[in-house]
Amino acid sequence: MAVTLHRLALDAAMARPQGAAVRCDGEGLSWSELVRRSHGVARVLLDHGLTRGDRVAVLLPKSLDVATAFYGVFAAGGALVPIDPKAPLEPVIRILRATGVQQLITAPAPGRESFVNALAEACPDLKHVFGLESDDHLSPVATPWSAAEALATETPPGVPIGGLDTSYIQHTSGSTGEPKLIRHTHASALAFAEWAADEYALTADDCLSNHSSHHTCFATFDYYAAARAAATTVVLTPAAMLMPASLAALIEDEGSSVWYSVPTALIQLLLRGGLEERDWHRLRWVLFAGETFPEKHLHALMRLLPDTRFSHVYGSTEVNVCTYFHLPGVDEVPSPLPIGRPCSNARALVVDDQGKLVTPGSTGELLIHGATVMSGYWDDPERNRVALAHRPGPGDLSEPWYGTGDRVVELEDGNLAFGGRADLQVKVRGHRVELEEIEHALMTLGPVLEAVTFTVPDGEASVALKAAVVVDPGAGVTRKALLSDLRPHLPSYAMPSELKLMDALPRTPTGKVDRAQLAASFEGLPPGD
Repeated sequence: MAVTLHRLALDAAMARPQGAAVRCDGEGLSWSELVRRSHGVARVLLDHGLTRGDRVAVLLPKSLDVATAFYGVFAAGGALVPIDPKAPLEPVIRILRATGVQQLITAPAPGRESFVNALAEACPDLKHVFGLESDDHLSPVATPWSAAEALATETPPGVPIGGLDTSYIQHTSGSTGEPKLIRHTHASALAFAEWAADEYALTADDCLSNHSSHHTCFATFDYYAAARAAATTVVLTPAAMLMPASLAALIEDEGSSVWYSVPTALIQLLLRGGLEERDWHRLRWVLFAGETFPEKHLHALMRLLPDTRFSHVYGSTEVNVCTYFHLPGVDEVPSPLPIGRPCSNARALVVDDQGKLVTPGSTGELLIHGATVMSGYWDDPERNRVALAHRPGPGDLSEPWYGTGDRVVELEDGNLAFGGRADLQVKVRGHRVELEEIEHALMTLGPVLEAVTFTVPDGEASVALKAAVVVDPGAGVTRKALLSDLRPHLPSYAMPSELKLMDALPRTPTGKVDRAQLAASFEGLPPGD
């Protein structure tokens, strides 16, 4: 059994050397080719002084090179720091400094070459930039990608690494707050990959579609669960995802069998992908996570794909996935949709504000313990102390339990139901309001395709509710009309004071709504017309 992520790739190459490991834009790498090239990357890193546990950042556009770079870092014994390829300069600098990155694998987009120079100047610990071509006239510490190709070999470098070594440090880019640096070991990453491959019965015949950016927790499923089964990962570039109809055609052409994304991506395919004209008979599983899937869209997609199974998975970057719920037939889907039961390698507790267990049917915070939980936030002992509270375990041993910040309730059948984020429950002039409830009410209105609610300070020691919606372009509705239709569904104190109609909602790299960017766009907006 594999004990590191690099061992996963080696095992896949032994089991299926000529099988497709990764495909992107009509090109591909077999498992044998991927392993050979990754060993070339590892040797370049080692030649430039990498030692076990050193952090290596990967800042690449979505391409075949991403998988090569990832497994190259693992083979060299490094700790991977995947960077959002679209991130602005300052956040990248903060991440590189905070993690002490010494080597960077990159390929800057045309016209963005100075970006890497700026990183090298701002980060004195950055000793080596790898992946640039020699004619880019950048920093003298740069090594061209061709150097790795020249060193490609089937023989791994032989660096001794184990399950408790750091595999990767992921950064969140959530809609609010400062990014967090989340450290996973090879053991925690493998625990998730093995559970996912087993639960969804992945085989070498499967084809997974990598929709999200490679720095997100979604990509851990797309890459590592696929490797566990020696399956194929199809990397979807931003250009490929630009038009839903083109993306739907690509999914058909590639024969995708497993899909994992936020609901928004699926909703776009449903509404604008022309799925009625596509043959998706190979698509056997659709997994979704990260945000609420509006019932009207979920039911429509399930009816359109009657032979496809659907699974609601729940978790965060800190825990990968910790609960799951396999949906029954479309006419039997419960409302609201549960987040399900703990994965086989996880345990769950529901506690009150004092940390005491609540009875089934009562709401409390969800705590998670298990093999897939992070080892902690990078170099942040105070945050770790709060997030990973210790509780008595077997034999009076103390065990760390991750506090998710999510409120849940245990249902009669043992499934957990999501009760909202603690930070999305707000008080408006003394009244407790659930932002998700407002969004649900907006989604019941026929013309509304997407909805999001947030708050801003009102200058009077309270907050004001704001909402944004995407509506059917053919509906011809106004903000005033929507607010009028919404009033029967909500108490007066839960009514948004402002409503904005948008062509599309701003998104983070995982596809979640970017609430901070949305709030900034509301300045000067009239309440209706």
